[in-house]
Amino acid sequence: MNDELAQRLATKKKPAAKKTTKKSKKRKKKLPVCTAKDLKKKKSKRRKCRIVKKVPVGQRPSSPTGPVAAPPVTAPSPDAWTPVVVDVRTDGLRTYSGEFGVAQATRLLFRGGFGPAPGQAEEFATLGVKGAVARLMNPPAGKGTAATLAGPAPTCDGLVGGQFAPEDRWNHGTLQFLDRITRSTDQLGERLTMVLHDWLAINAGDVGAKHMLVSINAMRNGWRGSFRQLMLDMTIDPAMLQWLSGLGSDKWSPNENYAREIMELFCLGADRGAYTEADIRELARAFTGWRADWSDALGLHNFRFDANRWDSGEKVFFRGTAHERRGNFDWKDTVNAVIDHPLHPSFVALKLWGAFIPTPPTPVTLAELESLYRSGGERLEPLVEAILLHPDLYNGPSVTKSPVTYVAGMLRARSRGIDDEAWSWMLDSAGQSPWYPPNVSGWNERAWLNTTTYEARWNAASNHINHAPAREEDYEGSTETPEQAVAAALAFWGNPVLTDTHRAVLLQHARDAMTTFYWGNEALQRSMRQNTLRQLVTAAPDHQVS
Repeated sequence: MNDELAQRLATKKKPAAKKTTKKSKKRKKKLPVCTAKDLKKKKSKRRKCRIVKKVPVGQRPSSPTGPVAAPPVTAPSPDAWTPVVVDVRTDGLRTYSGEFGVAQATRLLFRGGFGPAPGQAEEFATLGVKGAVARLMNPPAGKGTAATLAGPAPTCDGLVGGQFAPEDRWNHGTLQFLDRITRSTDQLGERLTMVLHDWLAINAGDVGAKHMLVSINAMRNGWRGSFRQLMLDMTIDPAMLQWLSGLGSDKWSPNENYAREIMELFCLGADRGAYTEADIRELARAFTGWRADWSDALGLHNFRFDANRWDSGEKVFFRGTAHERRGNFDWKDTVNAVIDHPLHPSFVALKLWGAFIPTPPTPVTLAELESLYRSGGERLEPLVEAILLHPDLYNGPSVTKSPVTYVAGMLRARSRGIDDEAWSWMLDSAGQSPWYPPNVSGWNERAWLNTTTYEARWNAASNHINHAPAREEDYEGSTETPEQAVAAALAFWGNPVLTDTHRAVLLQHARDAMTTFYWGNEALQRSMRQNTLRQLVTAAPDHQVS
């Protein structure tokens, strides 16, 4: 894995779909699998090759610890694939050992969640890095859809019995997502749901609210389990079947959309030599056979596999490579073949690393993450824990908050519920509206800040200030000093961590604001100063990053 590739995947730059016929660069020479002809020869005359054992169906190890090759199968069977396991390293992933105070706890809560609630950063700082990460990994009040929702319930327009109505109002899916992100006690679970919503991007506008909610909840509950199983589930998810043209793809006219994206965007990555256009065509044949019924009352329903529409002929995956697969594969075999690909672990490791840390991992760290992924049963949870504990998260550079993180962070800091539908259009203007990623590649995380999106962030902060403004009557007879005014403005936002430069600018404004009395009303001017300081707290660069 070269540094350029690691940098691109770690920062999640997603290339457009294109042909991938380039041959991969050689990383390490791998001996071919011994053929039947080889095995008939004496050992002294046999060419150098690898002997692999065929693991009987149903006897696949649950936690393999050594290399196991997946033999070609000749009939579709969900249990016929044996995971490919890389050599387990013993170096051990590093754990951060520096100071862990409020600043470090705040970064962890923004990277592994959506920012601290009042007093939470101070509480996490007392736990140390291992205790704080353990708290995120194992929230005391439930996980996923079973997590507790703490704080004010939504009160915005259009609620039905106090609940969101995404099937009736276009923006309620976004608001419902924002509500869970803001109130869920499983902050890490919501962060990974958002990561997967970007990774396995589906737009609700094309699949309908009912199916979209099922898909999002499958990610919310499924990320802690096997990624292999999650991909099996998402492949036949009704929303995904609609979004990437799985419905209507049959043996007479196989659609290549999902076949391309499961390799390019979901599991292997483009321009890595992992697959070719021929592989896309072969996978597309294996994914045929899915259909659904339609009625005006139910819309699309009764999603099912129709073997009569499935291409049951022989397919060849990854032809001419050491991991070539040949057989009359169905959709389960095909997903397993992609997950078994030797370039899959590095793709997943870099994808997750880039969701938390902006700089690429070292080759040693990447190898350890790959090993941890395979040896841990292809689960994301151990990788996430290792990344949250890693020194690079705390010692490395800051990252720009996504619009969702920025808005949710302010809502959490203010302990405010979803009481205004305006949050949906503010997120849309800021460039990230949950439920509506722009395309199958998800959001472009390198375009969070520009003159248009920054205005949306400014308006989001103004919404909070206008919701609970400092008023003239609050300052009648006040002798508040500039230092006290700055402290009050910071307390309004839950005392966020600021640089000395930012504090100095706030203090200078607090002094200058009272040098001239434009209306001869000191109480009014003090209230205006406070509201301006509150806005300026959120305006500076260090509040846009974590």
